[in-house]
Amino acid sequence: MRTVAIFGGSGFIGSRLIAHLAKQKIQIRLFTQKKVKANHLKVLPNLKLFEYNETTDLKMLLAGSDVVINCIGILHEDKKNSFHQIHALWLKKLTHILNQLKIKRFIHLSALGASKEGPSNYLQSKFEGETYIKKNLKTTAWTIFRPSIVYGEQDSFINLFRKLLNFLPILMLVSPQAKFQPIACEDLVEMMLKTLQDKKTFNKTYHVGGPKVYSFIEIIRLILEASGQKRIIIPLPKSLSWMMVWFLELLPVKLITRDNLKSMSVDNIVNINDAYQFKSTLKDLAIYLKETG
Repeated sequence: MRTVAIFGGSGFIGSRLIAHLAKQKIQIRLFTQKKVKANHLKVLPNLKLFEYNETTDLKMLLAGSDVVINCIGILHEDKKNSFHQIHALWLKKLTHILNQLKIKRFIHLSALGASKEGPSNYLQSKFEGETYIKKNLKTTAWTIFRPSIVYGEQDSFINLFRKLLNFLPILMLVSPQAKFQPIACEDLVEMMLKTLQDKKTFNKTYHVGGPKVYSFIEIIRLILEASGQKRIIIPLPKSLSWMMVWFLELLPVKLITRDNLKSMSVDNIVNINDAYQFKSTLKDLAIYLKETG
């Protein structure tokens, strides 16, 4: 029985990935910093849960793993977690451990638009993390996925605006023409699973999105159409978008930050959609929204 170790497996994408892995004859090691976040996965077969922190001997716990998958990522920084720490320094540490253990396979979930010259700390940190993977891993075959925004039952993007539109009669929309190519979580997970043992995917980076490109305001209108709601949408120009986001950053709950807005200044779309190397058809956001209301 193969052993797959997953970091970030208690999150939205990682949970779906583990649910699919649990259907196979695979021993799953789920690493989380808070066990309570993984309670919904405890019922799955062949799963061992490990809680870890900075002092945990990860080398000992990872020994014997055939595949390591990293799904760790944050959209907002706080006093305890910075983009540089979570997206870059963590991968520097993890790749050194993989080298020491001579683990043969590593799959990493990055982000579309990751670049050294990216407009945001988020995109720059994602690129820095990828650099550590390519630079440090000597005998480990790696695969990197760069998806556009990922949607599904527990996503934090589509569901956030569904909730907001339920009680806001007016929505002042920042960066309304920002472009996205939303990809279904199930499609992304299926692609990741196909790379586990496929040598053709070794040491490659895949830029993946859904079948269609949408502007931010088009996505909001699709949500409203699917729910049968009518709301007033006010598209904000660049200057007012910055003012609005600055105000929103003062709220106790982070909805959007100035760094997020910087990320949105570049189109989150693919030139060539590598998703079609794995699947001939992809779920469209508009259809998903109609099916789920």
